[in-house]
Amino acid sequence: MKSKILLLMAMLIGCVYLTGCGRIAEPDQGTVMEERDQQNPEQQDVFVWEWQYGAPEDHGLNGDTLESLHSTYDTTQILASVIFKDGHIVDEYYKDSYDKASLFLLHSCSKSVTSALIGIAIDKGYIESVDVPISEYFPQILESDDNRLKQITLGHLLTNTSGFDSSDTEYWREWRNSENWVDFVLNRPITSTPGTVFSYSTGNTHLLAAILQKATGKTAYEFGKEFLFDLIGMDSVQCNMDSQGISDGGNGFSMTVYDMVKLGLLYHNGGLWGEQQIISREWVEESTRLQFKRSSGTADYGYQWWVRTFGEEQYDAFFAQGHGGQYIFVIPELELIIAFTSNHNGSSDMYWQFVNDIVAASD
Repeated sequence: MKSKILLLMAMLIGCVYLTGCGRIAEPDQGTVMEERDQQNPEQQDVFVWEWQYGAPEDHGLNGDTLESLHSTYDTTQILASVIFKDGHIVDEYYKDSYDKASLFLLHSCSKSVTSALIGIAIDKGYIESVDVPISEYFPQILESDDNRLKQITLGHLLTNTSGFDSSDTEYWREWRNSENWVDFVLNRPITSTPGTVFSYSTGNTHLLAAILQKATGKTAYEFGKEFLFDLIGMDSVQCNMDSQGISDGGNGFSMTVYDMVKLGLLYHNGGLWGEQQIISREWVEESTRLQFKRSSGTADYGYQWWVRTFGEEQYDAFFAQGHGGQYIFVIPELELIIAFTSNHNGSSDMYWQFVNDIVAASD
């Protein structure tokens, strides 16, 4: 009898200990657990992510609509899709042999990753602000006779208003085959006064990756692993480099569709993960609000994030977009995150319709 009482007491103590080690995250963050190295009590807490799953109907989504969308996806080049609502994965779609562990090249969704890393570098004091002239990092441009070069700031690179002739036109292949991608961009002619004209260019983002490396002594990928990816469990992330050893920050990040959702969730939560502020709320808000209104097109621009509205109610949204149909959509008011990976070379209109359908299913 005595041994049974002692065993019961030990079990109760164990339950109290385990309960004390857990932490409840914000309602839209899923389940988070804290682990600490007992041999190193000064070590920063590590929050281990656990996905939560739910039925669409339990989170205000029409399951029949989502099933119908799956049938439509079958007729398209969409490879994978995940819908995250109210802290739960409520819908997944995978084509052929793809699954949640499959690695996808993000193409220009990489730009939004690089934007996050620039924000962290500013938060930590590696970079002073978005108003810093890029000549501080590329002093060779001070020798140019074109004074507009000297006016270009990090903010202009972030908003694609640098004035550089775009690398994403007929020069794309020439740029990617050049010996030095940074020099190629810096030697492009200035076609407009910085800050006045939107001209989408992966070259702008590559300069940001180069600046990040100059400012921190680490590649964008290395910096990201230390201050972003590892901290929130984005374990799948990889990145290509140019011949100079600079991360391809505008086109070269790869990750799983689940890690795409994590990035969207981090931004949805204002840069907070568990109890750790990974990116300042100020940066998240600045980079996902309208920074430059385009004269045409279906979306405007923040700091390497696109912004527009969806649904009849015109819900504000921000999103990352990459060639071939790679997307991370965040609609804060609906607590909704949608990720797509695709092999699609057509119009974006198809994705706008899919998001509108999902939003309608949320009403």
